[in-house]
Amino acid sequence: MDYLKSAEALERAFNVSKKEGWKDIHFATSVLYAELLFRQEKYSELDRHLKAYDKDLGLQTQKDLYLMLLETKLKLLLRADDPEPAQALMKQLKLSLPESSPKEKVTIFRALAYYYTDTDALKNTLDVSLEGLDLATSLQDVPSQGFFLRKIGDTYNYLGQKDKAVEYARKAAATYEKTKEELFMSKAFWSLSNVLLEANQKEEAIVYLRKALSYFKSVNMLKGLAFSQYSLANVLYTQEKYQEALGTVKENISLAKAAGVYDMQLASMILLSDIYIKQGLLEKANSVNDQVFSILDRFSRSYYKANFLKKRYELKRSLNRTNEAFEAIEQELVFTKKHLEATSENNIKTLQVKFEVKEKEDEILRLSHQNDINELEAKQQHQQKLIWRLSTAIAVILIGISCLLFYKQVRQRQKYHAIALTDYLTNCPNRRGIMQEATHKIQNQEITIAIADLDYFKKINDQFGHDIGDLVLVAFANAARKTLSENDKFGRYGGEEWLFVLGTNNKSDVQDIFSGLSANFADYCVDIKANNPAINWDITFSMGAIISTQTSNNLEDLIIQADKLLYQAKENGRNQLMIA
Repeated sequence: MDYLKSAEALERAFNVSKKEGWKDIHFATSVLYAELLFRQEKYSELDRHLKAYDKDLGLQTQKDLYLMLLETKLKLLLRADDPEPAQALMKQLKLSLPESSPKEKVTIFRALAYYYTDTDALKNTLDVSLEGLDLATSLQDVPSQGFFLRKIGDTYNYLGQKDKAVEYARKAAATYEKTKEELFMSKAFWSLSNVLLEANQKEEAIVYLRKALSYFKSVNMLKGLAFSQYSLANVLYTQEKYQEALGTVKENISLAKAAGVYDMQLASMILLSDIYIKQGLLEKANSVNDQVFSILDRFSRSYYKANFLKKRYELKRSLNRTNEAFEAIEQELVFTKKHLEATSENNIKTLQVKFEVKEKEDEILRLSHQNDINELEAKQQHQQKLIWRLSTAIAVILIGISCLLFYKQVRQRQKYHAIALTDYLTNCPNRRGIMQEATHKIQNQEITIAIADLDYFKKINDQFGHDIGDLVLVAFANAARKTLSENDKFGRYGGEEWLFVLGTNNKSDVQDIFSGLSANFADYCVDIKANNPAINWDITFSMGAIISTQTSNNLEDLIIQADKLLYQAKENGRNQLMIA
């Protein structure tokens, strides 16, 4: 039955059964009516309806109907900003699994699959979808088979396994075509069109996309229209029809916002930014990108957030906005890690292999109707050996590949992270890097914060050029490395200024470090002066240092005080340490 096209009949049955007091019929129609309201996107009316029926003791005695009502309730709760009510209902449904019949378990698995997909728990989505599909198949529940097949296909898509995603999306669409569930059939067509697009099968993708779009328009379903129009705009974008794509995606931003489909609203805004980039309108693209960044939490998946932040990093780099670019790549690391945690665990691979083995086992069982029992037993033993050998080999290969990919991604992210915190010239921590070190150390111990500044450095740059200036900076960094202990840290704070985080609160120790650094710096500058005889003065530095205490350990305040002491050292003739 198509709920949306049968809306009037459903509503009439609900009202008549209520008026006539046909209790059993009314319970059934109240559950169907709740699902109708959800599909009609009448969420306020649905909330009132659920409050009127989900505490009905009579309905609760009919467990199969009551679970269907709770399934709809869970889908509504997932739209709310507060995640706790949906989480509580999910736990309630899980606890009821052991005492439920197979038919009731299918309903629970559908609800759980919906919940896990919405909360980005992909390994759980795959787990319950596989169990649900197995049960739905044994019960010949075709609509539920289609639902679980679609969830499995979507999960493969997020795992980046496009062939598997296309395979299961086709199975889902073919299964729904056997039913009268036109809404879910259209959703399956939409999912299939998307994976076909990613598999570069554009012509076939457009056929299924138009089928989905036609249905959503016929019932004026805003959510379905938002998803389908986004895909259409994406097709136009890939075909380089930027003006047409621009009009479609702008319309879809408003449509998705009205429908409360934030994933599609944000995805459409990102696509709008991509179109502007292709048109060379970088400032417009940047403005849209900043808008997305301000509401990034509305994205449901870490996968989406990480992909957006990667684009943001590239855009900010192209605009020479380095700080924002580094912030984007740091956040991309966080969300990529979350996505990998949701998709790269071995049990996902195990479940995939388990399900493929289960399919082969079913094929073997079907042979029992065609062969002699003794012959079947022999074949079963042989086939089972082959299957388990194959599954073991597949599992080992998949786990190995997963670990290798994860290792490579982690190494790449570590490399980016190191670049973001390192000064390219001296290969020591940059301002961001040394500030992180200082923040960490000041939380754990009393330390000394010191700021050093090279004396007459501008004169070296002006008279001898920045190449010689760079050599002096490198010499100072090398001298610092040679002087400091493992418990001391330093970094280039800016220009010729350096921030030191010394693991001591003893003034005498700080003075010794200054003296040792001065001597080592002079040694490193010998060759520079030898190659540039016109530098006829000693290359030195001045330093201001302040010791933290339990009552005075605010990093920003300590840096300000150290800077004032540095200024006093400069005023007093340079090449000296002022310490307090």
